[in-house]
Amino acid sequence: MGRDAPLSLDYGRVHQHSTNHIKCAICATQPLNLLRARVAVLPFTGAPDHPEAGRVAREITIALLVQHYGVSLVSPSKVDAYLKEHSIMPSEYDREALETAAQNLSAEVMLWGAINQFTPYRFDRLAPATPPYVELTLFGFRVGHSSIAKITGRKQGGLPATIWNRQPTFEDVTQPLIAQLLSDLR
Repeated sequence: MGRDAPLSLDYGRVHQHSTNHIKCAICATQPLNLLRARVAVLPFTGAPDHPEAGRVAREITIALLVQHYGVSLVSPSKVDAYLKEHSIMPSEYDREALETAAQNLSAEVMLWGAINQFTPYRFDRLAPATPPYVELTLFGFRVGHSSIAKITGRKQGGLPATIWNRQPTFEDVTQPLIAQLLSDLR
């Protein structure tokens, strides 16, 4: 199930439309029911050459879940401590470990993700500017469900109207992409 939808965002004088592509790779047979759920957001893996992107994407995901879905969030420090203590790396292929972690963290839903690719905005007077680009995969698991939801999205940001305008950041591109992916994962 694929969908291409142009998404125009206002970054403050961005003159080029952003593009957004969402692809549901493995959709869960049942929705995650994020609304008012008890959710544990596991660490995200960062992009090659941009390891901090995973931490930022996790923070964006947490903020969106609290603001738009009214979730009861398991403390990220509690999640990190549990994962470190039990040497768990979230994986779509290790459902039993996720189920055990969810029970121990008192979570109904476990979410995590990976930044597959990030290209930052680049400007060089000798070459055309490169808009920022993010490819991200979100995974979701609800206790009692038999499958793990997996959805991948790609988003290319816009370019500033002039070189003196604010440059688009990772957050500018990633926030609307994660919002769309969460909406599709519901």
